[in-house]
Amino acid sequence: MASTADTPRSRQLGAELRQARKASGMTTHQLGRQLDRSHTHVSRWETGKLTPSEADTSAVLGILGVTGEERDRLLKLARDAGDPNWVAPGVDRQLAALTEYERTAHTIVDVQPLLIPGLLQTAEYARSIMIGAGATRGEADQRVTFRLGRRDVLTQRDPVELVAIIGEHALRYPPCEPNVMLEQLRHLLSWAELPNVSLGAIPLEQRYTPALEGPFVLLEFERAKPVVHLEHYRSSTTITDAKDVADYKAAADSLRQATMSPDTTTRLITKIIEELKGVT
Repeated sequence: MASTADTPRSRQLGAELRQARKASGMTTHQLGRQLDRSHTHVSRWETGKLTPSEADTSAVLGILGVTGEERDRLLKLARDAGDPNWVAPGVDRQLAALTEYERTAHTIVDVQPLLIPGLLQTAEYARSIMIGAGATRGEADQRVTFRLGRRDVLTQRDPVELVAIIGEHALRYPPCEPNVMLEQLRHLLSWAELPNVSLGAIPLEQRYTPALEGPFVLLEFERAKPVVHLEHYRSSTTITDAKDVADYKAAADSLRQATMSPDTTTRLITKIIEELKGVT
């Protein structure tokens, strides 16, 4: 029987159980005593290193006072935790798991042919895209706050290495107002100064690359298997199946060979900034 540990649903379930426990004011020691489990066991549930059974999950939710549709949703996560890949409607469904992956990753390769990578977006750029996709101003503001918090992984004491592979189309053809894009491009140059952030543009004249098939994020870890995250218009997918992930890793490797160097990329961004100044 395949292990349910460290799968996308296991990570999501653990992250949400941790949030529910903290909201209740309980510590892992207190929860563990009520469950007749060690605090270490509870902690491993919360990180996705172990997956609680449906019965254990039900017991945790009962102690924490989680009821109704939320309880049913989390119990379903526990039931389906063994699937190595996870497709979910609604881009917010997998945010807790994605945030946990980003927090524990060693390297993130973010391939974005048409947009600026999420971790590098300014608030106004992100808000413009979200509202354009149908979010209300209030929903967009909430999501932007969460997204800006996620980029702490780039500036923390032991920061994640980010390799951002960006289509030249995303730099030249803004999905927002020119002044918003101008600020975004300047912001990219600031990020490029960090030693753990590498920018590489895919030239417009480049022929086929895997980026033409769509964006993806490859997350690699020091002591865990790599993960791929895909974000679509109204759904998201997390992939941990070894063969599928290996294909994406090969795609990322080929893209790194096809992109401009970091220095050439920053020169291109600087040139586009000068061009944009004339229309803002």
